[in-house]
Amino acid sequence: MFGNEEPYTVTGNTITLKDESKQLLLVTTDRYPNILVSKYSVELSDWQPERRPGVKNILLQELFKRDKVFFFIRAGGVEYQVDLKYAENPITEMKF
Repeated sequence: MFGNEEPYTVTGNTITLKDESKQLLLVTTDRYPNILVSKYSVELSDWQPERRPGVKNILLQELFKRDKVFFFIRAGGVEYQVDLKYAENPITEMKF
């Protein structure tokens, strides 16, 4: 099935956006806001997991097979650290 490839990969604790023309909506549990990933940014979002063109909804609990609050996201050549326990500033751009 050509063209049905997922726009992301998962390696260990890192989610990588492969198709930079797409966006990912990482759906968290009710305790935390959802996370919108694009090639330009990774940010908290109030979007609900509805069908939208160019947006892939991903349930974090199904992706990691458990309730995970600490992980990394790589998008647009930048790596972000996400720690949902820090409600004030859970997303940090990593500097290397």
